[in-house]
Amino acid sequence: MRKSSFYLILISSIFILTACTTTKTKEKESEEVAKINVIQELNTIDPSFSVDVNSNIVLNNIYEGLYRLDMENQPIPAGAKALPEISEDGLIYVIKLNPEAVWSNGKKITADDYIYALKRSITSKDAPQNNYFYDNIKNGHEVLEKKKSVEELGIKKIDDMTLQFELSEATPYFTAMLAMPVFFPLNQEFIEEKGDDFATTSENALYNGPFVLSEFKGAGTSSNWVYLKNETYWDKEEVKLDKIKFDVVKETTTNVNLFENGQTDEVSVLGEYAKNKKEDPQFVQEKTTQTVFLGYNHTKEFYQNAKIRQAISLLINREELAHNILGNGVEPATGLIFEHLAVNPKTGEDFTKNRPSLLATDVDKAKQLWLEGKKELGLEETEKVTIQLITFENEDMAKTAEYLQGVITENLEGAKVEINSYPVSVFMDNANKQAFDLYLVSWGADYADPNAMLQLFKSDSGSNWGKYQQPKYDNLLSEAKKNSLVPEKRWQNLIDAENLLMKEQGITPIYSSNPTYLRSTELKNVKFHNVGPRFEYKYAELKK
Repeated sequence: MRKSSFYLILISSIFILTACTTTKTKEKESEEVAKINVIQELNTIDPSFSVDVNSNIVLNNIYEGLYRLDMENQPIPAGAKALPEISEDGLIYVIKLNPEAVWSNGKKITADDYIYALKRSITSKDAPQNNYFYDNIKNGHEVLEKKKSVEELGIKKIDDMTLQFELSEATPYFTAMLAMPVFFPLNQEFIEEKGDDFATTSENALYNGPFVLSEFKGAGTSSNWVYLKNETYWDKEEVKLDKIKFDVVKETTTNVNLFENGQTDEVSVLGEYAKNKKEDPQFVQEKTTQTVFLGYNHTKEFYQNAKIRQAISLLINREELAHNILGNGVEPATGLIFEHLAVNPKTGEDFTKNRPSLLATDVDKAKQLWLEGKKELGLEETEKVTIQLITFENEDMAKTAEYLQGVITENLEGAKVEINSYPVSVFMDNANKQAFDLYLVSWGADYADPNAMLQLFKSDSGSNWGKYQQPKYDNLLSEAKKNSLVPEKRWQNLIDAENLLMKEQGITPIYSSNPTYLRSTELKNVKFHNVGPRFEYKYAELKK
């Protein structure tokens, strides 16, 4: 709570102050202001460095790339004037820019802003985390590995308002990828003026989206931030809310109390609350957005043994965990790819329906494989194995980690699981440094294609935190790229890749989840995407 003291000397001053305050109050009452609680701090407001869902959501509302996604996850023009002109071989994309798009300081957005941003992103220290965005651009892989200059990257301007991309392989989802933050424009002059302070706070950034950011005091520490309507936005007439206030509140109990007391318009609900609120008219459950999986540290000899990984997977009763222990709408995983991500290009059938479940529960088999694996590693059956499991602070993650701790310790001879739960930024840092034996994480897709998930575990992927290495897997994904213009062959390549990953249990999927919320019936037209940045508030409004 803020406390203010006013020292008033003259009665006339009191009158003036009162009159001004009354005017301001009336102005505030006329504003459209929504209040939303979130459960995680922001990790960054720099588009070049964003890898997590929460940051991507915010960036997508305060910045804007060439395209946004419609309700079917298809790209629609935003910073671009129209969809790209694509060459017959699928390698050249020519994009005309939106002539009305400007920065929040009023300066026109040009092709140079997009080129500068992409070159800055691909040469940043965090570029490997997003390497799959650059791989399909001509020389992108070579620039990442510092084998070629960034000036040889396949992007150039034809004129100030026309941009051209050149790809190394035809990529059917490339236009949709351009809706992601790593492709957002940045103003070189502004960034060079701010130096190391750029994007450290809301005042040190320049925006081009439906909103500008305010009251953000720093990554990982700021417990609140505000969206303000961007008065220079080219499509501002569609933006109905003047202000959206966000507060970080991690406890579901507190969030529900605040919501029921009318102090916020939307809160995330997890665990028992999600289970118990399903019949509430204000309860919202979105499409599946992510797979929760267990990753292994393949840099350690113990987890290089496939039987050890298979044993852990076979212990997991996914039905029991999803429906009885969590019971909040999550569904047992049948593989890495979750439902509603992509459909067969020929039949229209969902990817997950094109193959049987690739996961099973068999405790006796798990015990057998565990002992066989230990023997192959030269360990005695009773030898103690301490397993460090890391995850991030989240109620569902905590319950899942405790479940895994229980079934592993109870059934696998000599195993002991120690759980460490961290704030998201700390968890990601530890995972990226392989400071774990197992890591438990939820991961969504950046675009509507199975490759969005499968590419995470390529040998050279920056998001392959466990360092899974399988040449056959890499080759299948390479073949899929080559078959971009032969959809049926590409589809089979992707199915085969998932089958191989699951056979080896390079990672262990556990369940797929979808966001669950309590949202005021007065808060309308919040757009949700189950790929890419999830929530779009451009069209949101309050209707009483």
